Amino acid sequence: MKNLVFASILAAIAPIAFADITINEPWARATVPGQPVGAVYMKISSPAAVSLVDVQTDVAKDVQVHTMKMENGVMKMRDHGQLEVPAGQTVELAPGGVHLMLLGLKKPLVAGEPVTVKMTFQDAKNTRSTSTVTVPIRAIGK
Repeated sequence: MKNLVFASILAAIAPIAFADITINEPWARATVPGQPVGAVYMKISSPAAVSLVDVQTDVAKDVQVHTMKMENGVMKMRDHGQLEVPAGQTVELAPGGVHLMLLGLKKPLVAGEPVTVKMTFQDAKNTRSTSTVTVPIRAIGK
């Protein structure tokens, strides 16, 4: 149990880097039993322009990049498609904005039990880089 807690804390503070792409502060909020969706947040940066072209996890049937925006006084969430990360910039996935939507959760997300997501990025030369990111789960309300 101590190792799991330590790994969760380390994942939350240590940047994850692959193919010059850096992922900082990944996290998700716990869900309640029967809740069909969850969300993952993080900061992504790269010295070269890349696109997030695929995301997978064992805890959900599908993962999509979603965006939220206000339309005619109503908050709407939509599939955003590929996520562009401009060269030298950081894209923040955060509550109320762009995020990774976990659709069809196979089990609840439990605080203290991290999940993994497999993220595939593509650059302008169509070169792909894939890595698995450990995402700590925060308690509901945190």
